[in-house]
Amino acid sequence: MNEADIKDLIGCYRSVFLSNDGEKVLEDLRKFSLIDEQAGSNLTHPECAYRNAMQDMYRYIEAIISED
Repeated sequence: MNEADIKDLIGCYRSVFLSNDGEKVLEDLRKFSLIDEQAGSNLTHPECAYRNAMQDMYRYIEAIISED
């Protein structure tokens, strides 16, 4: 992927997730990934790995659409 492709992809993410509908979807993904919840000590290793992966996906989208 070259620089122009990356900039185009970032633009696509921003177009989708910075719309009213996209913001609703992003908020739902935040809740679904339980990013704001304590994990506790009763998670199995696979459950913890799955949860971490969901949270990484959410953070990835959040980083792409940020202004930084």
